[in-house]
Amino acid sequence: MDTLTQESGGCCGGATFYLTAVCLGLVVYLVYKQGGENWEKYGVKHINRSRYVFDDLGKAMGRLLVEEGDTVGLSFAGLQLLTRDIDLLRNVLVKDFNNYVDRTVFIASNSPVEKGVFFLGGHDWRRIRHVISPSFSSGKIKFVCRYIDESAIKLGNLLETYARDDQLVPMKHVMSQFTSEIIARTALSLRTDCLGKKDDEFLTYSQKIFKIHSKLMNFIMLSMMMFPWLHKFVVKKLKVTLFDSVDENADKYFQTVLNSIVEERKLLTSQGKQHYTDLLQNLLLAQQAGENQTADGKSTELPKTMSHEELMGQVMLIIFAGFDTTASTLQMCFYLLAKYPEIDRKVFEEIEKVVSSDLPTYEEIQQLKYMEQVLNETLRLHPPAPIVSRRAAETRTYGSITIPKGAGVTIPVDMIMRDPKHYPDPEKFDPDRFTEENVAQRDPMTFMPFGYGPRQCIGMRLAYIELKYCLVHVLRKVKFELNERTEPKPDGEIKTSFQGFVVLDKPIQLAVKARKL
Repeated sequence: MDTLTQESGGCCGGATFYLTAVCLGLVVYLVYKQGGENWEKYGVKHINRSRYVFDDLGKAMGRLLVEEGDTVGLSFAGLQLLTRDIDLLRNVLVKDFNNYVDRTVFIASNSPVEKGVFFLGGHDWRRIRHVISPSFSSGKIKFVCRYIDESAIKLGNLLETYARDDQLVPMKHVMSQFTSEIIARTALSLRTDCLGKKDDEFLTYSQKIFKIHSKLMNFIMLSMMMFPWLHKFVVKKLKVTLFDSVDENADKYFQTVLNSIVEERKLLTSQGKQHYTDLLQNLLLAQQAGENQTADGKSTELPKTMSHEELMGQVMLIIFAGFDTTASTLQMCFYLLAKYPEIDRKVFEEIEKVVSSDLPTYEEIQQLKYMEQVLNETLRLHPPAPIVSRRAAETRTYGSITIPKGAGVTIPVDMIMRDPKHYPDPEKFDPDRFTEENVAQRDPMTFMPFGYGPRQCIGMRLAYIELKYCLVHVLRKVKFELNERTEPKPDGEIKTSFQGFVVLDKPIQLAVKARKL
């Protein structure tokens, strides 16, 4: 039996290897075969694909914009316009939004995650956004602050322990424990209680929802996503899980948990018992209301309803986005405060001045203006999503540039926010860039870490609240430092690569000391 299993595994592994090689060859062929159309006839400088096709995507785009100007045309699985021209992007993201509703990003998966609002387009995006928007209202956000507060207190106490034991803090790991506790509680009313302890299943599988591959596999995956028909055929028809964007074990875990909770909630509803007040319950109520609306024959252009699979997709996507992006921002913020202790001190002094008790109120959190400047400067330098995209539904002309039907528009958010035209000495960490006076002098589109326009991140306000509560409770207890034991060292720098997400070459580890008043 063991021999048979090993031989079968070998055959399967061999088949996967050959299929990967075939797909790689097909992708490369398609990439080079396409490109008969040239951007020059649309008034845009055309760049040869050979200069960037195998590079790190983020670094390649940055180099092209520096060398060639703010707008260039690429031919990679179709026409792609790369631009950080604010006036042009104002048309794409705001004025002519209805022509650029869809993203160019596509995933093929057998998981409901592909039904998540981030990946939807057209009518489906409008409908689902219509359904989930009320779940992120000011009232709903204010309600969950109590849960954020509880976890932030635990985080502050945990970091005091690290300080007492003179241990380095693995920043992304600890911040992920913190944010996963919050998203589990606010989305599903689950008390995971993993902060400072062994990772639980919820955090483990949250981290694995989207696969992070080797550089070669990452290139293959990104390229296949440019050819939706090929990616869909391999994943959905051939059932090759290697090319599924979603980890099958994580998908199975969350579908099992969510289906169990949904059935429990339906039973409680049928018994007339009190509902939960979390994100899932909000979506279930919206789904039920939409179904009743349709049944009554009073459906509107955007009925507030969605299928069970769509509901699952929204919750799974929000779980990933809610824990990962906030954890990434926190680790970068604390790293920058360790690097610039004078700024750390100013944030602490503002906390002491504004927050009058052990538990900050919602109103006090809103008054932490310098803290918000620090967070904005962190997001400017290290946006969790450095690249966003749109696709043209119809041909449009703006001045001398035409964007043809079907062309993609790639928006390098990080390069916009590091453009010296908007931010002099852009590599410098300077929270004073975000004083009210300085912000008023800049075009608002020069700062878009959460995107811009109608497809701006729906969880933006919740993210700021979570970040601020965390900083209040942590910085009252401890301060972070760089020394010869940390990663990076005091004179070192962090290095990242873009693999669909921003990935650090080396995990950040900081020293932490008890705060001396």
